Amino acid sequence: MEPILVDVLCRRASSVIDVAARVQLFRGILVITERDELRATLDRLAERAGLRDTHAQVALLTAEIALCWEPDLQRAVHGDRLDVPASALDPDDERLIPDYGRGRVLTLGERKSLARKPDRKLIDRVLRDPHPDVIELLLMNPRLTEPDVVRLCARRPNAPDILLRVFRSPRWAIHPKVRTALALNPSTPPAIAEAVVPLLAPEDLHILAQDQHAALAVRRRCLEVLSRFAPLHDDPDRAVH
Repeated sequence: MEPILVDVLCRRASSVIDVAARVQLFRGILVITERDELRATLDRLAERAGLRDTHAQVALLTAEIALCWEPDLQRAVHGDRLDVPASALDPDDERLIPDYGRGRVLTLGERKSLARKPDRKLIDRVLRDPHPDVIELLLMNPRLTEPDVVRLCARRPNAPDILLRVFRSPRWAIHPKVRTALALNPSTPPAIAEAVVPLLAPEDLHILAQDQHAALAVRRRCLEVLSRFAPLHDDPDRAVH
């Protein structure tokens, strides 16, 4: 039986255009939903999204972003699929902090302040900062571009918390190239990568399914999605936002 919440979320996804507002709406719905029902709903949305149901794709993406803002609920729903092997990046390792041109290592507070500045040269340096709090502020910088974020998400090794913060940003999660970079990075928590899989283009699904560095569950999800639909040509009118 189709979980009732599936159709509710699909209808809400199609009726609320603003992504941030849609995420807030979904947060209010998800936190009052029983855990088992929520898991069943996400599974069904992922199945329909893999069949290229656009409303289900939008609902799935919005629900997973909303869960990122409710970490206890996200952990209850996804469990150890949020875990990744220990990252080689230590956000407090001074050796990884980029040279900001001040002749010394800047404090975390100073770097967070620089992340807010709409200075192109500074942005290029801040993109290499290993601390998730710095990157989170950078993601709100009006001068940051999609290619910047794609490059950030493609960096290996990477910090899982940085990648999660990119995904939970409504501003950036709507971009297909950003989602693809997240899915292809082995440092992305498997639960997030799996959520992105039904939204990927067929060619990216094939690449990820064969990537030995990707989590086994992510590769299996790619094969499941590929098995359910015939290869489709990219259609800009079907983009998920």
